[in-house]
Amino acid sequence: MHKTTIASLVWAALVAVPIGWSIARVIDAWSGALPPVPWVLPFLLLFLGAGMFAGARAVRQWVGERRYDRSIDALRVARAAALAKATGYFGAVVVGAYAGIGALALTMLHSPQGRDRSVLSAIVVGCAVVLTVAAIRLERACLVPPSDSDENSNQD
Repeated sequence: MHKTTIASLVWAALVAVPIGWSIARVIDAWSGALPPVPWVLPFLLLFLGAGMFAGARAVRQWVGERRYDRSIDALRVARAAALAKATGYFGAVVVGAYAGIGALALTMLHSPQGRDRSVLSAIVVGCAVVLTVAAIRLERACLVPPSDSDENSNQD
């Protein structure tokens, strides 16, 4: 599995911006109101980000100290890496989609609904960036450096 590049996350976010804007535009044209932005979403994203940061810390200690005992097994680290990769892309798509919704809401600042949606969209984008950073940190923590015996066998 290749590590996730920042450029691929930026591209995922950039692709999601017009999609979020278009969906919000269709909902606005159909119902006459912007799509709702759930107020609980920033808390959920921050909670997931805190879990990712905690997982990254635990895995980094386990890998860094080469404590290959039973506290964390290798399969759990591999699952954490896969989860981190998926969460990184999820966070990038959420950043893009809610940036698109927020951009549409910025055109409607004259109404209270537009102001509320734009502020809440900005908060969601910030929390999704935190989640994406936490996911990248967890993925990078799951990289196991080569052992000393592997380095010596490659030099022979």
